[in-house]
Amino acid sequence: MRPRIKLIYVLAIAFVIAAGGVMALNRLNGEIADLEDKVTQGRLDKAAVNAEGSEMEAELSDVDSDSYIRNKARTLYHYLSQGEILFVVENPEALYEEGEMPQEDTAEDPVEDTAEDPAEDTAEDTQG
Repeated sequence: MRPRIKLIYVLAIAFVIAAGGVMALNRLNGEIADLEDKVTQGRLDKAAVNAEGSEMEAELSDVDSDSYIRNKARTLYHYLSQGEILFVVENPEALYEEGEMPQEDTAEDPVEDTAEDPAEDTAEDTQG
């Protein structure tokens, strides 16, 4: 009978080792999945930062132009050319039916530049 007891002990120890190995493997698989998710999120963040950087570089190339400066003055500070009228809608929800109001865009909505060259405006002002 003695050899049988040893076999049971050996089988019990082997089962405990195998169960511990399976548990460790499951934990490692979970950690690997978490790390893969973090890598994917990091890649998405990097792509978003690169896109934002590209937009900023494009905007930086336009900074020296008169139309860019005029557009920024109009949109940020509500500057107007002579003869223009500024309309401010204080309650835009009144323009739409219930639930139809479009979502506000976080990006600036540039005002179209309809005025001619400011040098021409000043020349007209000095003449007239």
